Amino acid sequence: MWAFRNFPTLVQFFEAARRLGFERVELNHQVNSAMLAGIDLTGTTISSIHEPCPADISVNELKARDWLISATDEANRAQGVLAVKRSIDFASALGVRTLVVHAGDVRSSWQTEKDLCASYRVGQAQSQSYRQLQDRLRQERNALAAPRFSAVQQSLKELLAYAAPRGVCLGLENRFHYMDIPSPDEMAQLMALGVPAEVGFWLDTGHALVLERLGLFNQAEWLERFAGRMVGIHLHDVTGIDDHGAPGFGEANFDHLCGYVPKHAIRTFEVKPSVPAAQLQESLRLMTQKGCL
Repeated sequence: MWAFRNFPTLVQFFEAARRLGFERVELNHQVNSAMLAGIDLTGTTISSIHEPCPADISVNELKARDWLISATDEANRAQGVLAVKRSIDFASALGVRTLVVHAGDVRSSWQTEKDLCASYRVGQAQSQSYRQLQDRLRQERNALAAPRFSAVQQSLKELLAYAAPRGVCLGLENRFHYMDIPSPDEMAQLMALGVPAEVGFWLDTGHALVLERLGLFNQAEWLERFAGRMVGIHLHDVTGIDDHGAPGFGEANFDHLCGYVPKHAIRTFEVKPSVPAAQLQESLRLMTQKGCL
């Protein structure tokens, strides 16, 4: 994420990451086939791949796409599965053992969630109108989730059968939006579809804290229920309900968070492009000092 708009080429990003002290990098949806052309990745340690990667459409097109593994339209669902399989093949070819996976969403209009965030930002989180928005959001999700989650279960079964023989574990990420899949209860059902070597939990620190601040999911629930299945973590900080800040420069309690992270879990900094390089380097020092890395 940090590389986006900061470096014209992946090679320059890899060099900058090494200078700052990062030993490994994650490749994500901001990487396309043209960027990879002619690059020898054998000298670069890739920690993980975040699907869809490579992605040969724009970020805005990705956000608007209907072809997700949660799609109830079979053609769209199949296209979503195919995109993840392409990322599995890419990871396998590089010898990367973990693929970060987004499990789709329940396809709401997003308006109620936008209204809730706007209300939070103007200090209305204790108001009756805010609680009404929370209730409406929960009702909307409950009304929409079942068929979409069923599609995710079907898709994940197909993907596990494809990934396992290729030596790739799927890391299911907790998401930023309440209308995204999975909720904690949905995550538990998805974890039950495979053994730990095949499917695990990928913790996103910022997403967990933002949804807790909005009064929707408790951060502690993710940590306490799924630490034993954690395969990786996206480290970034939160100010208010704005995430992807440099870890240690916001309001997240990393002393508490990192106590749940297994030693074997992959650590990735997922920070926005506007974070200065010097701050990122200091963040790396702080997280190392706290024992998070």
